[in-house]
Amino acid sequence: MEEMFKEFDFNEKPEEIIEEVNGISLPEDYLAFMSEHNGGEGPLGENNYGCFYKLEELKEINDEYAVQKWWQGFVVIGSDMGDMLWGYNPEKKIYCQIDSCNTDEDTYFTVSASFVEFLKKMDE
Repeated sequence: MEEMFKEFDFNEKPEEIIEEVNGISLPEDYLAFMSEHNGGEGPLGENNYGCFYKLEELKEINDEYAVQKWWQGFVVIGSDMGDMLWGYNPEKKIYCQIDSCNTDEDTYFTVSASFVEFLKKMDE
């Protein structure tokens, strides 16, 4: 994973670990990453760029995107800084990229069962 994040600009560790956003529990593998870095922005590997939102900003960002209205059951954790959001759904136990311009399930990309798998697939 070090190679993937070699040019990524991490944030400082969070003051508080938020384990839930809008009633949705955040997954342990994601929280382990965030407890050390609290997100950040930059290149992810050779083929991707984006940001993981700070834990303390997740509720506000999810409210602004009306995530529970458009992508019910998901929590948005980051984006490619364009039209692609990065989300997690605890019921389906998946991470994925979501086309923010479309609300159909067929617009979910890079579907992965773990945070590490999600990061690796985004770099493919």
